[in-house]
Amino acid sequence: MQGIHGKKSAVKGNLLKQFFLLGMEVDFKQGRELQRVKEIINLSPFGSIPFSIAKSSQTIFLAEILSKVLREEESRPELFEFLYRSIQILDVMEEGVSNYHLLFLLQLTRYLGFAPTNNYTETNRIFDMIAGKFVASPPAHQWFIKYPDSSVLSLLMGMNYQNSPEFKPDQLLRATFLDFVLEYYGLHLGDKLVLKSLGVIQEVLH
Repeated sequence: MQGIHGKKSAVKGNLLKQFFLLGMEVDFKQGRELQRVKEIINLSPFGSIPFSIAKSSQTIFLAEILSKVLREEESRPELFEFLYRSIQILDVMEEGVSNYHLLFLLQLTRYLGFAPTNNYTETNRIFDMIAGKFVASPPAHQWFIKYPDSSVLSLLMGMNYQNSPEFKPDQLLRATFLDFVLEYYGLHLGDKLVLKSLGVIQEVLH
């Protein structure tokens, strides 16, 4: 973007941070590779994210993932609404913050086209990561989750931001499930996610 670093610019560069909810006035011209930004405003100033290590580290981590998985340029109102609402929820969250990134990533799969099916039963207790559902017998490939981890995954898949405080895994289990989710993304995107911020969030939350 042009127009954000000049001394007389009406655009404040300090607003261009992960997960900031901004409104932009752009001098759009068809065919121009770089569009000129005339003004940026903060639509929903944060009350807690910039001041919480747990929250701000998650915004860095999730923003890096979004930069890798969102490729479309066309308008997607439902995806936009999910992201906007989820970011606002993180800012006001008081409990369950350590689970936010897991729930965010699981819910995001609905908009990426590979949402897992939560069909867990006493018979279907193995999660097939390729098929994206629980099955009765181990699949022929290596990418599956066995019981009892599969039962915890089913519980997590059925949760939302509001009841996230009820999910209270130990540090090792939370880290294990993050690995599961990232591997699931890689399998369905066709390429493993290599994330610079993974070590940071592991250190802060786990």
